[in-house]
Amino acid sequence: MRLQVMIMGLMFSGASIAAEVDANVRARILENRNCKGCRAAGQSFGDIDLAFVNFEGSDLRGANLRGKDLTRAVFKNADLRGADLTGANLTEADLTEANFSGAILLGAILKEAQLADALLVKADLRKADLSGAQFNGTHLAEAVFSGAKLDNASFFGADMSMVHLEGASLNDVDFSGCILKGAHLDSARMKGVVLEGVDLSGAFLTSAVLTRANLKNANLSRASLQGAQLSGAQLSGARFDKANLSYVVAVKADATGASFLGAILSDANFKSAILTQTQFKGANLERSLLNGSVMCKTDVPEPYRRMGRCDEATFVTDVDDL
Repeated sequence: MRLQVMIMGLMFSGASIAAEVDANVRARILENRNCKGCRAAGQSFGDIDLAFVNFEGSDLRGANLRGKDLTRAVFKNADLRGADLTGANLTEADLTEANFSGAILLGAILKEAQLADALLVKADLRKADLSGAQFNGTHLAEAVFSGAKLDNASFFGADMSMVHLEGASLNDVDFSGCILKGAHLDSARMKGVVLEGVDLSGAFLTSAVLTRANLKNANLSRASLQGAQLSGAQLSGARFDKANLSYVVAVKADATGASFLGAILSDANFKSAILTQTQFKGANLERSLLNGSVMCKTDVPEPYRRMGRCDEATFVTDVDDL
């Protein structure tokens, strides 16, 4: 039994030590920075400088690239499934159409990286710096970005179903055309984000900061937004049916034509908001604050309607102090 345990231990320790790339691969990199189509699955690159190297179409599955400098490296159409890039520097790298599914990019730097149409399904990007990165059309289902920095990144048309972005910094991010169904965004910082028309049904946004966010016509049905900050946000035409918005703060938000059917709005703060043509049928508004709101052609219960007014004046939102 003891011998069996020792053998198993050796097997596991051996598996963690990747063999270094062969002489041919090393020579190609050192001589002309070109490793296009290289086969280095499960291998390590040792002390080789990999900045600016072309790995287009290479097989790097399970490769060990921990801590490597991959600045402006090209991984277009490369296969990096399960590769370990913990702490790697991929600043301005080209990862277009690459497959990083299941890869580990914990604490990696991907500033201004190009990831259009790449596959990062279930990839680990916790605490990574992806400021200004381009994820247009990228497949990110169930990827983990918890604590990551994604300010000014673009996710146009990306599939982010059930993605984990808890505590991530997403200020001024464009999510146009994205799928964020069931996404985990608890405590995420999302000031000035564009989520117009995005599917966020069933998403988790507890304590998320969405100040001045654009959520026009977004679908947040059954979403969890307890304690979220929505002051100055554009919510016109958005759907919050059966969502939980208890303790949400939406001061001066524009919710024209929004739907809160069956939603939980207890202790919510909609002071000075626009609630014209907004639907509240079946909603729980206990202890909600609607003072100073514009409430025209809305079905808000009479006791709450007395807190607001109905007029045709243009509503100007001043959010400079939010």
